[in-house]
Amino acid sequence: MTKIQEELDETKIILHNTIEAVLERGEKLDDLVAKSEGLSLQSKAFYKTARKTNSCCSLG
Repeated sequence: MTKIQEELDETKIILHNTIEAVLERGEKLDDLVAKSEGLSLQSKAFYKTARKTNSCCSLG
């Protein structure tokens, strides 16, 4: 009976560590999504500025 209890305790520890790792990975993914959204907004602003600059400074 103690052998089974030891195995159950070990399994609980492994599951706990796995759950922590999954939650940490989820937080990292959330950070990555937020950064990519920010980068997208910055690239759109850069595109608009570049078009304005090109249209007013065109030599054609």
